[in-house]
Amino acid sequence: MRRPQQSRSESSMERMLDAAAALLREGGLAAVTVASVAERSGTSNGALYHRFGDRGRLVAALQEREQAAMLAATREAFADVAEEPDDERAARALGEAALAIFAEHRAATRAFLVELDAEPEVRARNEAVMAEIGGTVTTWLVTRLGASPEAADEAFGLLYALCLTEALTGGRTVGPDAVARAVLAVARG
Repeated sequence: MRRPQQSRSESSMERMLDAAAALLREGGLAAVTVASVAERSGTSNGALYHRFGDRGRLVAALQEREQAAMLAATREAFADVAEEPDDERAARALGEAALAIFAEHRAATRAFLVELDAEPEVRARNEAVMAEIGGTVTTWLVTRLGASPEAADEAFGLLYALCLTEALTGGRTVGPDAVARAVLAVARG
């Protein structure tokens, strides 16, 4: 019995995006070429062009997928600490999650938030996903800790800067305890 065409097409698209993500992690944005993605995914250049149109749309689809994964991981981290009664333990768990999320998506962070950020479409997608993540963080800081909206925005800015720096440098110079203390201090005024 034949599988439906749409199912095979989605599977092929996922293989292509998986290949593009692996190439991005291994060699950066320059490694994500139509030929390398086609070869890695076991498809043809023509199939990739048919699916995405060009490299730019492939990269855009990769950005959407990687950033959707970051957003989902952020939401999951907040759901995981929802029942934690201790604010400091909750903040530490969230700091650890934030560092881990940016570390896991280090290559995507570098590609989309640094290398391609000057491109209007990329920047617009960056701003949209960071606004969603920021909204999740600031809402938690306001509702859980009673932070003012301004203090919550500043705390998110600090969290974002720390995690971005850690992701881009590849180092682990700031631990989750320091992240939690800093974010809590700013949020609490």
